[in-house]
Amino acid sequence: MIPVISLDPAHSERTDAEREIADRISDACRETGFFVVRGHGIPPEVFDDAYAASLRFFRLPADTKREFAMRTSTASGDSDYSPYGYSALLSENAYAYTGKRGMPADYVEKFSVGRLILRDDEDLPFPDDASGVELRAALKRYFAACETVAGRIAELLALALDLPRDFFATRTNTSNDSLRSHLYPGADAEFLNDQGMGQHTDGTLITLLTQDGPGLQLQDRSGRWLDIEVAERDSFIVNIGDLMARWSNDEYVSTPHRVRLAERRRQSVVFFKLANDDTVIECFPKFAADRPPKYEPIRYEDFSLQKMNLLFGRDGA
Repeated sequence: MIPVISLDPAHSERTDAEREIADRISDACRETGFFVVRGHGIPPEVFDDAYAASLRFFRLPADTKREFAMRTSTASGDSDYSPYGYSALLSENAYAYTGKRGMPADYVEKFSVGRLILRDDEDLPFPDDASGVELRAALKRYFAACETVAGRIAELLALALDLPRDFFATRTNTSNDSLRSHLYPGADAEFLNDQGMGQHTDGTLITLLTQDGPGLQLQDRSGRWLDIEVAERDSFIVNIGDLMARWSNDEYVSTPHRVRLAERRRQSVVFFKLANDDTVIECFPKFAADRPPKYEPIRYEDFSLQKMNLLFGRDGA
């Protein structure tokens, strides 16, 4: 249903293998906004360790997990909305992120980290026992791996758009990227619905997701919901977010997606590649040649605050 793209040029039959990969990514961004990435060079144990350490945490008693609840304000140098720590079932609502009020909350547990996970000296909300040390180390490795893969995809997008190779790199090198490890319960007759995560688009440049079971769905241009099933836990499901949609005047699609609860438990780990606070998101001239820009230019910091205020139900720009 969605294209599978290897980042390894050795898998290409063309002499201009890099350009072929870039063009395939660009085509996927235009068609569905989703594609699967393999051949990324990340060792399987990076995925295995993150999933295993996360599951050990999620299996802790509820009272213990609440000791590490996500704080919307954390260590120095982060914005008020930088996510670090635990979120319980029904504590968040993806619909709110899109500005929709009065919608159901999500049946998902989360453990979140941001860029500070790369700094071992930061005081972050992890258990202080061996399992907490393992979780922090596993998520640090996973975060760093995602930064590498996201950077390569961004470079290929720049190539496809005939931009300097470092166009996105210079606009994302200090971004407050985040990583969220998810645990979705199996569907339960006592639940109010089967909403693992409500319909939304991502306010990202690109998003990298891995999973160990069914439930993720995208909405195609006709409005149908289609299952995204990828068996390999070390294959990244990639989607572009609202930033690329704005830059491309919606030529690249930021596709609505959601998670429905399945019969069994599901884990996923999601990495969100953002932009530097001072980066101005504005339509590339090539996408405004035949029609005016749909969006006014906006600094990423202002765009992010708008999104986060919606998510947390706060007033302000």
